[in-house]
Amino acid sequence: MTVTLHIPQSLPLNDAALAARLQHLLDHKTKPLGALGRLEALAWRIGRVLGTESPTLTAPQMLVCAADHGLAARGVSAYPSDVTWQMVENFLAGGAAVSVLARQHGLALTVVDCGVARAIEAREAAAGAPRLQSRRVGAGTADASVGPAMTTAQCEEAVAHGIAVVRGMPGNVLLLGEMGIGNTSVASLLLARLCGLDVRDCTGAGTGLDAAGIERKRAVLEQALAANAGAVEPLAALAALGGFEVATLVGAVLEASHQRRVIVVDGFITSAAVLVASRL
Repeated sequence: MTVTLHIPQSLPLNDAALAARLQHLLDHKTKPLGALGRLEALAWRIGRVLGTESPTLTAPQMLVCAADHGLAARGVSAYPSDVTWQMVENFLAGGAAVSVLARQHGLALTVVDCGVARAIEAREAAAGAPRLQSRRVGAGTADASVGPAMTTAQCEEAVAHGIAVVRGMPGNVLLLGEMGIGNTSVASLLLARLCGLDVRDCTGAGTGLDAAGIERKRAVLEQALAANAGAVEPLAALAALGGFEVATLVGAVLEASHQRRVIVVDGFITSAAVLVASRL
């Protein structure tokens, strides 16, 4: 698939007058100043994002992007790649934590197969059930420890998919989730490359590696950075070191930001996607 990638642009949150009005409203509620702590800061932030003194959160969307990684074959995870498709099936069956939380809180859950090694079979979703979208770029990425995980074209296609998914969603709130055995390694690589950090300091146990496993993981990630030493710009780094689901999340963040949606970020991998998006 050939795509022409157009990156949506976002306006900065620089309306000082609105920020002042929001703070005035918060300070003049029937409570001591700052009594609600972080809730007040959150309300102020949401008002700025939505551009109003009376923000209302409508039709919140939970987006989970899933894909597999060639790097997983190097033993960087405590679990095999087969767990990716098994977890996606659990999301869709309503049995995973994200499925239960979405159901309990009235969130529309969309699961996107961005490139799971075992393609997820299409199905009709009952009303209120998790929905599946197939936006496959490939059956998992290549092994980043020996060369680029994705071609530039694949990376741009995945980003474009994320943009398109969010454009088709209602509401003004987007919650980000992911699934992909090996993707904590991807997040570590992107953090190290884009922030100029030692990858050893960016690497942990992931889903439960022991001390020896963490050392093995660090060694593999050092190989990946060396094998892709020239990929320093954000999009090049994403292609060389990232994954299909991370690139799709990057596109989702770009479009949601362009639309001034509230974006809820949870976890290391989605944070890495936001980091990449912020650099584009």
